[in-house]
Amino acid sequence: MGWTPMEPDLDTCGMTNWVGSFDPIKYIYFMLATVLIPYPTYVFVATVFNWEHRAKRPARHYQDILHATSYGLIVFIFGNYARTLNWITILAFWITWPSFSLIAELDFAKTSLPSWKTWPFGMYALFAGATAVVLVFAGYHIYLGIILNRTVPGFIGYYLLGLLIPFMLTMIGYACLKQQNNNLFGLSKVYNFMLELQWRWGTRVARRKAAKLKKLEAAKAVNKKMPTIDPPQSADAAGTVVVQMVEPQPSNHVSRAGSHDNLVATDSNFNVSPAGAGVVPVEQPSTEMHAIELEVAVQSYQPYVWSAAVPGYFHPHHWQLFYILAFFTRFDHWVSRVGAGITLGCYMQGIMAYGYDYLIEE
Repeated sequence: MGWTPMEPDLDTCGMTNWVGSFDPIKYIYFMLATVLIPYPTYVFVATVFNWEHRAKRPARHYQDILHATSYGLIVFIFGNYARTLNWITILAFWITWPSFSLIAELDFAKTSLPSWKTWPFGMYALFAGATAVVLVFAGYHIYLGIILNRTVPGFIGYYLLGLLIPFMLTMIGYACLKQQNNNLFGLSKVYNFMLELQWRWGTRVARRKAAKLKKLEAAKAVNKKMPTIDPPQSADAAGTVVVQMVEPQPSNHVSRAGSHDNLVATDSNFNVSPAGAGVVPVEQPSTEMHAIELEVAVQSYQPYVWSAAVPGYFHPHHWQLFYILAFFTRFDHWVSRVGAGITLGCYMQGIMAYGYDYLIEE
């Protein structure tokens, strides 16, 4: 907690205690000081003084704040802020983000990293100065790591190897960019194979559904009720014939008279005898069920053809760089605390002004 590098006892503070730490009360302080209070403050000040920033609707503000709490939790734990956060870090943070915003208002600073070939001289000088400051802080932090390595063996190796994580993530992003723009790894063949499997599965499911519907229609045709003829109920009904027909149902049956309507009782269908003689039915139309044809129209598979119709491009943002650096300002020393405030301030200025833009964009 003093002004000299912390040298803890290995028995009470081993390597695992330096990989990450968490304190719920300090995390609340951390979020209030670096996200929840500065974010609306920046929106108000940037709007009043017309600082360069992206106009955001409430939904985008909500998303950025929600992302900031998630990103903040990660850096709080693995940046060891539960052990190092104090007023020095918070003060440095509140000095940094307004200062960075004012520097960004300079005419020569209104550029982006991908356009570095066309930067004005002032931007080159500013970038060189910022790089020099980062390198000075990096060198001193490596020195602090070497001192800590005396009591926590292996710490300096862990500390330096941690730099490989952002490097590897950047290389993975760059490889994805090359695949999207140039099909560098030929992954379009894998995607084409997956699409073909999708087509085969969809075709199989459609045919199964058609077969099931065919069986259902066949069952309905079998259970369909046919016309019935009852004999006279008594001798009092002399000279009449009682014919009962069920409610006609739509049918494709063709009667002997050539009608396509519902089953019709005509002279060609029934022969009625005089009263009291009963009813003698003539040969009934065939009730044999006709086959129900249900075909599935399946289009042939169209292979996927790779194209760079939507190209991607590599666009690093300053919030990404300083967010990564915030993981390495993890020492219980005033220089490291100042560095933490600077990195967090630059990171949050990018979030408050523009939001969480991607490294690989389309």
